[in-house]
Amino acid sequence: QLPTELPETANFVRQVELNRTLEGVYPLSRLPRLSEVLLSDEGYVTVKLEFTRSVGIASLRGKVSAKLLVECQRCLQPVEIEVSGSFKFALVHNEEEFELLPEEFEPYLLEGEEQSIIDLVEDELLLSLPMVTIHEQACSDFMSKQNEEVRAAINAEKEADNPFAALKALKEGLNDKAN
Repeated sequence: QLPTELPETANFVRQVELNRTLEGVYPLSRLPRLSEVLLSDEGYVTVKLEFTRSVGIASLRGKVSAKLLVECQRCLQPVEIEVSGSFKFALVHNEEEFELLPEEFEPYLLEGEEQSIIDLVEDELLLSLPMVTIHEQACSDFMSKQNEEVRAAINAEKEADNPFAALKALKEGLNDKAN
């Protein structure tokens, strides 16, 4: 059975009054800004949102997670990454309230009756993306071969820089002649 698709918007203040937890998904195809960095927009982002009062403050705790298909920045082949993020917002009505918040909260400025859940989720996923996406193991035969060539070049350079390398070569040359 398909997981529950969340509504795009909700009245966050009302959700806090109801002490509601929303759990569900959004198809990745509904997240246009995120889709720009993906190779495929198939799949879902899983979302859990807890609207509650914490130390007397209307708050929203949330978790987002998704498997995303992106381009490996080393070999340019597709790589699947798992991203997840969690957040803890204090729901505030104006900027003056920002200073009054405990450290643990990030302010979320409420504007209008309804707030966009889907934008919030997309923002959090974008913030959770790694700076660089690469395969865990060596990317491909091509990359392994490149690495070997680089290592060989570095080793050859090290040998050449070694002042005893010339002596060693001379000694080996003399030994060859002796045999």
